[in-house]
Amino acid sequence: MQKQMTSAKKLAYFAVLTALTVILLFLSGYMHIGPVNINMTLVPLVLCGMILGVWYSLGLGAIIGIIILLQGITGFEPFTQALFMANPVILSIVCILKTTLAGGAGALVYKWLSKNKYLATFISAAVVPIVNTGVFVLGMLLLKSPLLEYLQSAEVNTAGHNIVYVILVFVVSWNFFIELGINVLLAPAIHRVIEIFEKR
Repeated sequence: MQKQMTSAKKLAYFAVLTALTVILLFLSGYMHIGPVNINMTLVPLVLCGMILGVWYSLGLGAIIGIIILLQGITGFEPFTQALFMANPVILSIVCILKTTLAGGAGALVYKWLSKNKYLATFISAAVVPIVNTGVFVLGMLLLKSPLLEYLQSAEVNTAGHNIVYVILVFVVSWNFFIELGINVLLAPAIHRVIEIFEKR
């Protein structure tokens, strides 16, 4: 499917997916569970990897990470802003790396399992939020002190808990399950979109 598509067509699809992603990023800025926004852009990121391949998916992932970082720098996303003020280099790397690697991983998994497109769609849809959250958790371990300060300022009682527990329970738990659930629940619809593209 990807080889048959012209470069102009790929760029057009990439532009549409990027525009959808930007809209979803700003809408998700208003959807919080705990200190972290729910990332609604993981569905177009999965779709990008399936339709356009690894390189485009890495590119869209990087765009998502840069926009999330800019939202933090400008104060649109207070949690990201607080961590950016504490350590701009590490937070910048985490923001960009988590969605970039998630997009690439989802596209690779889809490519490897593409003999069974239905199974490939479900697994790829699950891999994207898993990698995104996994890289985020590793990044938060590097930002332990500012993370704990932010949570304490938000009156979250983290006393007596180790940092991994704090990150998993107080920062990412519900967000991860919602993002994973959205991706897996929408996997049949994503599969249908892929079938339509393959018939073109």
